Amino acid sequence: MSMTGTRVAAGLLLAGLVGWAPGALAASAESGDGGFPDSTLAGVYELALENDLTLAQARAQYRAGMEERKLARAALLPQIQGGYGYTESDTESSSVFVVGDLEIDNVSQQDVETDSWTASLRQPLFDMPAWFRFKQGVELSRQAEATFTVAQQQLILRSVRAYFEVLRAATNLKASRAQESALKAQLEQVQQRFEVGMVAITDVHEAQAGYDLAVAQRISDEGQLGIARELLSVLTGRSHGELWILDEEFPVVNPDPSGSDEWVRFAQENNFDIKVAEHARDAAQRGARAAASEHLPSVDLSLSYTDSSSDINREDLIAGTETDFPSDEERGVVALNLTVPIFTGGLTSASRRQAAARYDGQIANFQGTVRTVTQETRASHIQVLSDVARTKARAQAVTSTQSALEAAEVGYSVGTRNVVDVLRAQQEYFSAVRDYENSIIDYVIDLAGLKRLAGTLAPEDVYELNRWLVKPPDPTLSGNDGGN
Repeated sequence: MSMTGTRVAAGLLLAGLVGWAPGALAASAESGDGGFPDSTLAGVYELALENDLTLAQARAQYRAGMEERKLARAALLPQIQGGYGYTESDTESSSVFVVGDLEIDNVSQQDVETDSWTASLRQPLFDMPAWFRFKQGVELSRQAEATFTVAQQQLILRSVRAYFEVLRAATNLKASRAQESALKAQLEQVQQRFEVGMVAITDVHEAQAGYDLAVAQRISDEGQLGIARELLSVLTGRSHGELWILDEEFPVVNPDPSGSDEWVRFAQENNFDIKVAEHARDAAQRGARAAASEHLPSVDLSLSYTDSSSDINREDLIAGTETDFPSDEERGVVALNLTVPIFTGGLTSASRRQAAARYDGQIANFQGTVRTVTQETRASHIQVLSDVARTKARAQAVTSTQSALEAAEVGYSVGTRNVVDVLRAQQEYFSAVRDYENSIIDYVIDLAGLKRLAGTLAPEDVYELNRWLVKPPDPTLSGNDGGN
C-alpha cells in the first residue's frame, strides 16, 4: 500500500495580472484555437461557448444594450420625412335656377385628380433633455458591454469549476475504491487468521465493519461522480468521456502579487461588477439631468417643401360643354420654433424627482458593489493562501499516514497491534490522500475565482491551464483505478 509519489498542482495565475478593457474579453472569448478534445478543459470551454444558454442569453442582452446609444442619439440628428399623396374625386351636382316664370335646370359633373409630394426636415438646435438622454444611452451601452464581459468571465469560472468538480468526484471515487480494495484484502487476511485461531472473532467483525463502510462510501462517491458529470453536460450540451487530469509536476504557489492590498486595489480598478455598477450610476445621473432639463425651452429648425398638381375637369351636362382647369403649386417653408414648457400637470416635476431618487439608489448600489468586491477579494486571497499552505501540509500528511499505516501493518503481523489500529491507520491514510487531492482542486478553483474578482480572468487562462493537463493512464484490469 504505497502512494506513487506526492503530486503538486499549479494554479491559473501564470499569465500574471493583465487588465482587460471593456469589450476586449468579448473578442478573445469568442475565438478559441479549436481542435481540443472534449475531454480537456479547453475543449469543454469551447463547447460551453457554443452551447451554454446563460451565455446565449447574455449575448442577446448585450446586442440589445449596444443599441441604447444609437436610440438616444437619434433625437439629436435631423429627422427627415417624405410623403406622397394622390386623390381622385367625382362630384355631380344639379340645381334649378328660377328666372321669372321660367325654371332652368343646371346639371354639372366635376372630376378632380391631385398629386402631391412633400418633404420635411427638423433639426433640433437646443434640446438639453435629448442631449442628456444621449449621454445616458452611451453609459447604458457601456454597461451592457461590461455586463457581457462579466457573463464571459463567469462562463470561464463555471467551466473550470464544473470540469474540476468532475475530477474531484473521480479522485474521491478512486480513493474510496482503493480503500475498499485494501479493506477487502484486510478482511480476507483477518478471516484466514481467525480460521487458524490466531485472532478473535471481534477482529473479524471490526474488519467486516470497516469494509462495509468503505463499500458505502464508494457507492456514495459513484453517485457524486454521476451528478458532477451531469452538471458538466448542462454546461456543454453533451456527454464527456474520461477527462484529462492535472500533471503531477504542477506547482502550487502563492498568487503574485502576494499582498492582499495590491489585489484589492487592482480589483477596484478592473473588476467588471464594479464597472457595471459604475455605468449604471452614471446613466442614472444623466437621466436625472435629462429629467431636470425638461423645464428648459427647446429650439429647432424645420424645413418643408410641398409640390402638388391638380387636374379639374368640369362638364356641363345641360349645355354639353367641358372645361379643364389644371393647376400646379410649390410651397417651401422655413421655420425656427421655440417651445417653452409652462405646465404639464406636474409630470415634469414628478419625473425629475423620480430620476433623482433612482440616481441616489444607483450611488448606493455602486458603493455597495465596491465594498462587496473588496471584501470578496480579500477573502478569496486569504483562501488561496490557505489552499497553498493546506496543500503542502496535506502532502506531508500523506507521507506521515503512509508510514503510520506501514508501521501498524508490521505491528499487527507480529502481534503488537490489533486490527482496529490497522483499520484506523488505513482510514487516516486514505482520508489524507483524498484531502490532498481535493486541496489541489480547491486551489485551482479558488485562484480562478480570485482572478475573476480582480477582473483579469480571460480565455488565455483556460488554455494556459489546459497545457498542464495530461491524459489519464489506461485503467487496470482490476478496475480499481476508476474513471472520471
